[in-house]
Amino acid sequence: LLPVPEEMNEVQVSPGERVEILATFTPGERIGLRSDGPELGLDLFADRFSGGDDRFDLLELRAADQLADSPPLPGELADDIHDVQFRILDPDDAVTTRRFELNGSSRINGERVDMARVDTVVAVDTTEIWEVTNRAGRPHNLHIHDVQFRILDLDGEPPPPHLRGPKDTVYVPPGSTTRLALRFADYTDPTTPYMYHCHVLAHEDDGMMGQFTVVDPRDLDDAPTTIETPETHEHR
Repeated sequence: LLPVPEEMNEVQVSPGERVEILATFTPGERIGLRSDGPELGLDLFADRFSGGDDRFDLLELRAADQLADSPPLPGELADDIHDVQFRILDPDDAVTTRRFELNGSSRINGERVDMARVDTVVAVDTTEIWEVTNRAGRPHNLHIHDVQFRILDLDGEPPPPHLRGPKDTVYVPPGSTTRLALRFADYTDPTTPYMYHCHVLAHEDDGMMGQFTVVDPRDLDDAPTTIETPETHEHR
């Protein structure tokens, strides 16, 4: 939830992102939900072939001839949640800053995913800043398993209101950098990793993915950076 409701006529969502929309109707009204051309931050050619020109109707919402009254929308939605989120996800508490570069359509920090490799090891109950830069001339986002993060800034600017709630996926336009605050809590296992990856399906399928484990701080120096994977059997 956002701290307060935001009135908007459109909101951009990348693969894996979600939004909650509350719409008001008059009896008998019909309203369409439409996918419009997104602002991807690409050149004209790349934009067109990445869906930047796509516009189509998703569904039509049809109000009944008689509607029950709804309670008014609160002016404040999530004060308690955000007090906790923003207190816990204080960038001043970060123990380290990690940098991730999204390269081409299949690599993070120059490497494709290797299921036997642990790319990052983090200590439980710590806060980190992850700085994510899109070095490719194509659209990418980053989805991180295990945690919800706070977007600190986009190219040095505060995030717009609709991106100020807890997130697990963020769109990063080409040439842009976003900084995220993450806190890793609860579950630890040095040999069972979580994933982070681009949520554009073709990109994650092509290897734009990495793995991290969450461990006890006392085990941080000795945590394995390789893990055993099940045998792969080829069927012909």
